[in-house]
Amino acid sequence: MTSRTLTPRALSVMEDYLHLPFPNKNVSCPYYNNKRGSVRAGLRVLVGKGTAHEIAEEIKLISMKEKIDLSHMSDEGLTKMLVEHKIGIDCSGLAYQILNAESISESFGPLKSHLKFPYAKNIVRRLLSRMRPIENTGVRSFAHENNSREIEFARAQPGDYIVLLCTGKEKTYNHILVIYQTDYEEEILKAIHYVHSFAWPTDGRYAHGVRKGAITITDPVNPLADQLWTEQGKTGKENFTHEKAREAMYVSLRRLNWF
Repeated sequence: MTSRTLTPRALSVMEDYLHLPFPNKNVSCPYYNNKRGSVRAGLRVLVGKGTAHEIAEEIKLISMKEKIDLSHMSDEGLTKMLVEHKIGIDCSGLAYQILNAESISESFGPLKSHLKFPYAKNIVRRLLSRMRPIENTGVRSFAHENNSREIEFARAQPGDYIVLLCTGKEKTYNHILVIYQTDYEEEILKAIHYVHSFAWPTDGRYAHGVRKGAITITDPVNPLADQLWTEQGKTGKENFTHEKAREAMYVSLRRLNWF
């Protein structure tokens, strides 16, 4: 078995979200989507788009304001503090940060140099998108043909991503998962490893966030959503991510046009 991974720079960004940069803590970044909460400020760290280090710094500022000693706080307490202050990362924010690092490492330059904003319908929205690209790059923008192209999943490689469009009971939810590793036997794809930021109904209030999963290729003839998805030790109907893939009207493995 051989494997390919993202560049060290992109893997480091991913690991910073899986283990937020707090001394002597082991806390993954919670999921936060400002569309489901209140947009409180223009700072990207407050709207689910910040870097892992911006998230850590924001919590340090909050702790000073509230006179909380983070060094004496448990991992569970720190997670609770993040969630209750609505500090976290959404799925497209995580994808942007990881893919931006990958693009720079591969000498393509930052995402903002390439991204198009097809859903910015007037000059004001287009200007805002250019000024604040990460805040204005959602799943649909990543999935648009102006920014990416569909790839057969047998050709998947690190830096590709999976988009789920129009999923959920009301078919209004979109989601993105970034591929960070691919496994092969004699150059034949056997498994896809992904990372994303998500919340399962079984997570409760505090257990959601950035996590890894894997898709084992059981039958290359069948669609990606019909392969074996494993996350949190769960498969089948207990795997909420896989269920969302099965429910989606559109599942696509995609690659940025400049990759």
